[in-house]
Amino acid sequence: MSGLEVCVDPPTHHLQKGKLFERESNPYAGDDILAPYIAFRDRLVAAGFRVSTTDALPAAPDGQHRLLISFGSPDRLVSGTVARYRALARRPDVTLSAFVSMECPVVEPLMYQALPELSRLFKRILSWSDTESLLPFTHQPVTVERFCWPQSFDAVNETLWARGERKFMQMMNANKLPRLYKDELYTARLKAVEYFHGFGEIDLYGRNWDRAPTRVGKTRTPFALRKLASRAWELRQRLLPSSTYAAVARASRGPAKSKSETVSQYRFALCFENSILRGWITEKIFDCFFVGTVPVYWGAPDILEWVPAEAFIDMRQFKDFAELRAFLKAVTPAQEAGYREAARAYLASPRFDPFRRRDFAERLGKIAEADARAVGSRA
Repeated sequence: MSGLEVCVDPPTHHLQKGKLFERESNPYAGDDILAPYIAFRDRLVAAGFRVSTTDALPAAPDGQHRLLISFGSPDRLVSGTVARYRALARRPDVTLSAFVSMECPVVEPLMYQALPELSRLFKRILSWSDTESLLPFTHQPVTVERFCWPQSFDAVNETLWARGERKFMQMMNANKLPRLYKDELYTARLKAVEYFHGFGEIDLYGRNWDRAPTRVGKTRTPFALRKLASRAWELRQRLLPSSTYAAVARASRGPAKSKSETVSQYRFALCFENSILRGWITEKIFDCFFVGTVPVYWGAPDILEWVPAEAFIDMRQFKDFAELRAFLKAVTPAQEAGYREAARAYLASPRFDPFRRRDFAERLGKIAEADARAVGSRA
């Protein structure tokens, strides 16, 4: 497999030209957010592969065989078609090795509508969820292989974890709305911030809370119409202000310069996923573990299969935010230390292994090696 090239389709076109493998390419998405992709690249290079992003893929065969691994690329699915991948599947010099779905359905429904056809073009589909849970969005069964969302760090940041004096609570999310409203938690975040801001007990970090919310995912709606809708929302907010958004705007502290540094300044953090969906466990809960902040988690219904109950506060245990607040106010220093130590022990245990970037890189590295052997056997 020496010299065989793996072309990687990034999650967004902004990370083409090799930027997927540059640590500073995405400074607003989190601390060292691209580390898992860099680990994947390093694993492939160590195995003798050449690695590029798909902008380097030649328009026509050039005598070299290439493997293609896609990380969702919703940018290319706006029309609901997969014409580009169809064309690549017909090329004798390209193997479509794996399509890795890195977003959830309420964010990118078009991608999940396309997943049945993608499953016929790619040798395998990787998802953090399962066939049955995705069926409401794919509308027909799609066989998927399970993977876990890779984390950028493997252990606690000792300096930040040891921070003593901390404020009460924060939440970190951009001002966005879902593309679909099935089991979404975007609106729950807004309600939570409104409630806790009423007591002056929450700081909100993230981009664009001083303007109209943007809807996530790709759309066929022209940019001019979206801009007009944003202006109409801002005018309506001035004339008939929403109490929720008024409270959210007052709670906003702007973007965080460093996610880890900011989260570490608080005892608790509201960690609500984009969606209530089996397997959808992102970096939110782990960001807290790394810096010694106790997460209040709401999201994947199977979270306890992956993370010990002793390490976080489960929002499902409370009927409303008032009950949650009463609980948080009663947490003693000893109980808080118990959550923190349980999280530290979890990060050091094999139970955390599926979320390590090492495991992510190894999983995809083995896929590339298997497909390279298949190419070699045909040569």
